[in-house]
Amino acid sequence: MEPGRDKSLSMEQLLVGLWHHRLLVAGCVGAALFVGALYVALKPTRYTATTVVRVEAQFLPERYVSPTVTEQIQQRLATVRHEMLSPKVLEKVIVEQDLFAGLRASDGMNAALQAMRASIEVKVEGENAFVLAYSARTPQEAATVANRLPEVYALIALEERAEAAERVASIFSAELERIRPQAEAFEARLVQFKADHAHELPEVLESNLRQLDRLNGLMETTLASLSDAQRRRTALARYGLESSVEVTRLAAAMNDARRELSSLQSIYTPDHPEVVSANRAWLTAKARFDKAAEAGSRGDSEQARIDSEIRWLKDVALSYQQRIDDILTRVEKTPAVGTELSVINRDYDVIREKYTTLLSRKVEAELAQDLERRQKTSLFRVLEPAMQPLTAAEPKAMSAMGIALLLGLGAGLAAGGWAASRDTSIRGVADARQRLGLQVLATVPSLEGRARR
Repeated sequence: MEPGRDKSLSMEQLLVGLWHHRLLVAGCVGAALFVGALYVALKPTRYTATTVVRVEAQFLPERYVSPTVTEQIQQRLATVRHEMLSPKVLEKVIVEQDLFAGLRASDGMNAALQAMRASIEVKVEGENAFVLAYSARTPQEAATVANRLPEVYALIALEERAEAAERVASIFSAELERIRPQAEAFEARLVQFKADHAHELPEVLESNLRQLDRLNGLMETTLASLSDAQRRRTALARYGLESSVEVTRLAAAMNDARRELSSLQSIYTPDHPEVVSANRAWLTAKARFDKAAEAGSRGDSEQARIDSEIRWLKDVALSYQQRIDDILTRVEKTPAVGTELSVINRDYDVIREKYTTLLSRKVEAELAQDLERRQKTSLFRVLEPAMQPLTAAEPKAMSAMGIALLLGLGAGLAAGGWAASRDTSIRGVADARQRLGLQVLATVPSLEGRARR
């Protein structure tokens, strides 16, 4: 190219240059289409099946049973992809469906897991659902695995929830067994303390005070009776002394009458008036003596009875006094016993409340555990099961050929433009005038390749 020539091409020149190098452009396009066709032909065919699963809340409200596994739907959805791609889920499906048998035989289970992860796509849809897509070589395998994966995932998730609930229940059971001996020991201590201080407890203080009032009243009554008996004993003793003097006098009079009668009987006959009168006097004196002696004997008996009554009243008063002293001792000990009992009750109430709470939580945990085992179809519900795809997802022939066509056109245009820019032939009158610096008189079309006339 001559110096001073403008290397840039106008649009018309570029189009003319591309037309002149159309075979080059066509070659690039053809090569790109060939490569695209070869890609479509050689790439393995894969089919993709999708299923939609909804994660539902626990079907039994918490006001009936407090769940021990409190995972929310949002938490489950946030980790659903990682859990779905976990080895526990994938290994179960691989073994069940006998997937990647050759890969497992050659490279092991880890290689099969990596291959299966590459075939799975999990996307969260909305607030409580996710979509799972699985790609496989056949439509049947794609649909079967796409439906089985959520089932295995749901089964394992429910088993994990049931295991978690069982662990919680076992924790409560172990803690309950640990607390039980302490509660029983405190209860035995409380029972023994109440048995040892049965009459000194605060709850029997009012009863003790009532007994004390009643015994004081009985004591007053007994002392009054004792005083009266002692007064009667004194009076009876004074009367007995006087009666004894009278009996002695009457005995002397009777003896005198007896001696007089004996003297007269020795002198006179029995029917003598003096003897009869003396006998009558003796009988009268004897009758008076017998009467006085009998009265004295009755006085002795009454005195003995009063003495016995006095002894009994003293014993009763002593018994009342002992009981009063015992009750006073109980009343005096009641504050100290109440303080010690309150300490024992406080400790026992703490351990009993803890035991009761643990027992209640254990029962709730067992109910929650049973609930987790029963709700196998309640947490995950398949909204749209996977169907066998009718068309292959890969390779996409139209897309691949379209991309190849675009790449070929781009490469062809670039190659044609570059070839046009490197062409040194004169293109038209203006180019000749510019390059030669001469006036163009005429233009003759090229007759090359035309038939001679």
